[in-house]
Amino acid sequence: MPIDNLKALLKLKQEIRPFELLGRSLAYNPYLPRLSLEQLKRPKETPLAHALLALDLRQDLEQFLKNLQKAQESQALALLLDFTPLYAKEPSLEMLDLLGYVRRLCTKPLISKDLIVDRYQILEALVYGVDALVLDPSLLQKDLKDMLAYTTHLGLLGIVQVASVADLKNAILARARALYIVQDFKEILQLVPQGLVILKDLNTPPIDPTNSYGVDGLVLWG
Repeated sequence: MPIDNLKALLKLKQEIRPFELLGRSLAYNPYLPRLSLEQLKRPKETPLAHALLALDLRQDLEQFLKNLQKAQESQALALLLDFTPLYAKEPSLEMLDLLGYVRRLCTKPLISKDLIVDRYQILEALVYGVDALVLDPSLLQKDLKDMLAYTTHLGLLGIVQVASVADLKNAILARARALYIVQDFKEILQLVPQGLVILKDLNTPPIDPTNSYGVDGLVLWG
């Protein structure tokens, strides 16, 4: 099970480099977060939503680097790296090394979508150069508010994934300011309070005024 693979990997990493030691490494960390809420928010006078490119981390390295180069040359505001499929089997300790590699090669802000269940992962993401994190209420449940606050405390942008009305309620109670709506978009959009930054997937490019309605950013999956 993905969550069991995650917990096994997390335990191993914490044994190798405890939380306190990971925190001390920030003193030598060359990376500062580069993505703010205001950058992600679409200006009112702009008819098109921002483009966010999602990269498939399951590709072989050669193909991944080609896609990374294309992403670097694109007009996309940021890149989204989805680590969640990697937990279908026992993941490697080197999976976050890829993140650091991308940070060195690409100047665009990085949004990490991972199975976040522990503060250790948030601190680790900062060390490896992430700019924003997607947090899943179905995983964090009552801990969502504290984990979102900790993400913000570290200077990262916290984005709450919303797949149901219950997720939206939890996001609002956690005082989320950015949402990534992954299911039932039209139904959920009607319930979203004004002033929040909204992201969603775009399955049929290109971006136009119609599919940009109600959103600040559209995630394009290659």
